[in-house]
Amino acid sequence: MKGRSCILIFLVIIMMGLFFPGKSIKASGDAKVIPVRAAAEALGGSVQWIKEERALKVRLGSRKWEIVLGSSLSALNEKEFVLVQPAGMNAENMVCVPLQSFNSALGVQMEFREGQWMPGREDTTGLGMYWMRLMQLGDYDKARSMMNASLADLFPDEALEHYKDSLDETYGSWILLKADFQDNDVHKNAILIYQTPRGQSFRMELRFDEDGRLDDLALLRNTSDTYTSPSYDRPEQYAEEKVTVGTKSLPLPGTLTIPEQSVGKLPAVVLVHGSGPSDEDESSGGGKMFRDIAVGLANEGIAVLRYSKRTYEYPIRSLTPYFTVQEETIEDSLSAVKLLQQDERIDSSRIYVLGHSQGGMLVPEILGEDHDGAIAGAMLLSAPSGSLEDLMLQQYKGILKRAVDNNETGAELERKQAKVDTWQNAVDMLHDDEYSKEHLPALFPLPSAYWWYDIRRYSGPMIARNQHVPLLILQGENDVQVPLSSLKVWKQALDTRTDVKYKSYPGLNHMYALYDQPSTGDEYRIAANVPGAVIKDLADWIHLAVK
Repeated sequence: MKGRSCILIFLVIIMMGLFFPGKSIKASGDAKVIPVRAAAEALGGSVQWIKEERALKVRLGSRKWEIVLGSSLSALNEKEFVLVQPAGMNAENMVCVPLQSFNSALGVQMEFREGQWMPGREDTTGLGMYWMRLMQLGDYDKARSMMNASLADLFPDEALEHYKDSLDETYGSWILLKADFQDNDVHKNAILIYQTPRGQSFRMELRFDEDGRLDDLALLRNTSDTYTSPSYDRPEQYAEEKVTVGTKSLPLPGTLTIPEQSVGKLPAVVLVHGSGPSDEDESSGGGKMFRDIAVGLANEGIAVLRYSKRTYEYPIRSLTPYFTVQEETIEDSLSAVKLLQQDERIDSSRIYVLGHSQGGMLVPEILGEDHDGAIAGAMLLSAPSGSLEDLMLQQYKGILKRAVDNNETGAELERKQAKVDTWQNAVDMLHDDEYSKEHLPALFPLPSAYWWYDIRRYSGPMIARNQHVPLLILQGENDVQVPLSSLKVWKQALDTRTDVKYKSYPGLNHMYALYDQPSTGDEYRIAANVPGAVIKDLADWIHLAVK
């Protein structure tokens, strides 16, 4: 009945349009009416004129809008939407509607400036859609003019063209599926989901500064967020405060979780991400490992500081030619420690660092850079014990083996074999003493050759062997990314130390979620949480750690 009612309403709208033809109205820069087609297409929308019905059908992301010439009634997502005044036709035979109605229907803030219709500087979502449409059209000068100086310096026109070509090569064309925005203390983010003819979708996050200028852009996988809060999440027992960490030129948004009813100064933990770009929660589709740890430790009277990783917040601007783990991880983790030292609610003698995966591997390096001894102890969760390049090759060989065992054939198997070949080639070069940071190979097969040569043969256990900061080293026994054997290496390397504790957990995968099948990584999309027992082990160690 609901669908039939919508159809009847729209038929009435059509008939009204037939009996009351649209008037010729003025479409100018007086911010009263706006040409629908030009404005919607400037945002990447599609517009179709149905001559027989004197109707215009507009689609912009998830919004579908049907307008009838001469009528004040329209249909927005199959619901009645009343225009401020009837749709009309301008002197150029373009259907126009009131600007107020256009903005309300499509969720934007279009305005007339610089001789054209474009989103207002406060319209983050509109600016993002507009920029992506400029890229589709190949209008690189205009796209570049929307950037601030920091980003524009990294994007001469030919670089923008190359960026667009890489999108085309990967996805073909793209159509907007969904548009949203999310603000933090550093950026206003346009979050855009695009569908491609190849059946794939991708997510673009365009990061605008406070002046409405594009500051960075992130191409991300479009994964469904299936996360649910853990049973131990008790919002009434903690407060979350927005903070900023990092450097002056590359500030990072973060969250400080503070227990509400604790007495005295609080112990605190800084969370350090694993490899790759990651948000402050270390989100993985069905899990938010860092959020779970933050709210869980809050129940135990422990404050937690987590923040977006530099390569997540600044995917383009952070990647300088000489980018290393120093810039990727170490600088920002120490900045977070310093921020906690300055907080009067925090016990400065009980500040800890928790590193996951690559972050755990780098904990000894972080401790080595902590020249003031501000870090009282550290927790390493699934920390690789050997060189990262060898571990990555091992991971891709494992992916290929599972594909063969599952009788995969054709292009997908060939793609996985090609990945292994690429990594084998890279590892061979990294093991070759002919090359170094000062003498990089001309055809290194991975991005950021300098980064890889800076960290090659890195051994966290060998560095930690001569350190004296208490450690807790944990490992999931169902971890497809960092094998259980890593824990054994840490134990052997640190066998002379008496201030290190170890524990492994049956069934826990790399994201510290319980999984009853051998982990492949595909299960990360399934909703799961860090078990309360792990949270309790972390809290007990912090409360009992040697001071």
